[in-house]
Amino acid sequence: MTEADTLMPLPATARERADTPTAVDRALTRLAAPVRDLAAALTTRGIGRLLVAGSGDSLSVGLMATPAFAAYAGIPCQAVQAFELARYGHPDLGAHTAVAVISSSGRPSPAHDALARARESGALVIGICDREGTPFLAPPVWGLCPGASKDGMPTQSTTATLAVLILLALEWGEVLRRPMAGPRREVAALPATLERVLRSDTAIHALGATLATRRHLHIVGAGPNTGTARCIADLLTAAAGLAALPHAVEEFHHALRLQALTPTDLVLVLAPPGARAADHLAETAAAAHARGAAAAVLGGPDFPMPGMDEPMTPLPLLMQGQALALAAGDAAARAGRFRMIASTGTTR
Repeated sequence: MTEADTLMPLPATARERADTPTAVDRALTRLAAPVRDLAAALTTRGIGRLLVAGSGDSLSVGLMATPAFAAYAGIPCQAVQAFELARYGHPDLGAHTAVAVISSSGRPSPAHDALARARESGALVIGICDREGTPFLAPPVWGLCPGASKDGMPTQSTTATLAVLILLALEWGEVLRRPMAGPRREVAALPATLERVLRSDTAIHALGATLATRRHLHIVGAGPNTGTARCIADLLTAAAGLAALPHAVEEFHHALRLQALTPTDLVLVLAPPGARAADHLAETAAAAHARGAAAAVLGGPDFPMPGMDEPMTPLPLLMQGQALALAAGDAAARAGRFRMIASTGTTR
């Protein structure tokens, strides 16, 4: 069996993740003017609401991006599943709503159907796709092409699309004359920030190599990182076949998940510095320890990340989660489970 014979092979995933800072830099540079023009068009047309539609990691991108539009543009934003939008519609579809439909490959039929449903509604339709020549980039759709690669599991394609949506939130806010100086500096520094995250992977790899011994992995986030938890959980399942369950922090407690923990479970808490829910996230890690389960905190002392405005923190946390999934996939491949071809150069 060769790498070409496998679905979303780990070697390609590792290469694409390593190139993410460059891919993000390239996407932000090539789309700076189109995003600025789009923000002006959204304002001129009086758009007051945004829906972000996708499946899989594209849906997670919508969940991660939603708080950025609220914080930077003051625009209500909702992530919706592409299949659900196509089949059931949405009460806000119409002339004063924008719909961004995301499909990195441009191939999945639910995303095509969601695009058609959005166009038929009279909404302003935005297509985000990494492949030229698809309906997502063809007028009258406002097409944005980050140009990321996705031969492996979604890594740089997810991150680059999220960075572009955050840029759109900033540009839209600027047209609406909201203060953007601090967040703009952070967006400009994103490639360098993500490069620093890449260089600090060692502890994440060590944790990832142990995950196969866990019964359940609970990934817990808050705010924008509720979506990050979902994306990381999907990557852990795709890479290594692990039982990874994402949770919003309060739902983790409300559903009495703590009472179901055993010493073979791991609770992975996404707690970026300065998060509004930092106290509840810290309580979650402590409570998991008290129940005898293992707990790890991305953004904590053992797995630090750069300080950033909270709507941008999914970007470095997502890269840490990708490293975790790659390490878990490597371990599964070496043990002859789930994955047959290990990635290269990602474990130490």
